[in-house]
Amino acid sequence: MSILPEHFSHLFMLTVAGLVFQAILWARNGRFLWRNRKIIGSVVVLAELWTVITDPIGAYWGAWYITHAKVLGFWFLQLTPIENFFGMAVVSSAAACAVLVFGYSPRRWI
Repeated sequence: MSILPEHFSHLFMLTVAGLVFQAILWARNGRFLWRNRKIIGSVVVLAELWTVITDPIGAYWGAWYITHAKVLGFWFLQLTPIENFFGMAVVSSAAACAVLVFGYSPRRWI
């Protein structure tokens, strides 16, 4: 028996994975990442903008579909579920932090 209903498991796994990965990066490189918070924020904003533009196009073309029973029910402009925005924020933030740490930090390791 699961703690969460089955249709929320993907959101839960994404949240846990993203938070664990970012916690590791921030624990070892917090000062460096804090100095680069504008870059991280910019990446998240661009990713969210990308989601607003491409999700409705992909759904219209049939590249993917969204099952209404598997989302929380909050829709942005009645086009994209809020989970897509949350997922994009978690993934883009983790990716930006990883690129900064592994590519540009003085340590270049966790």
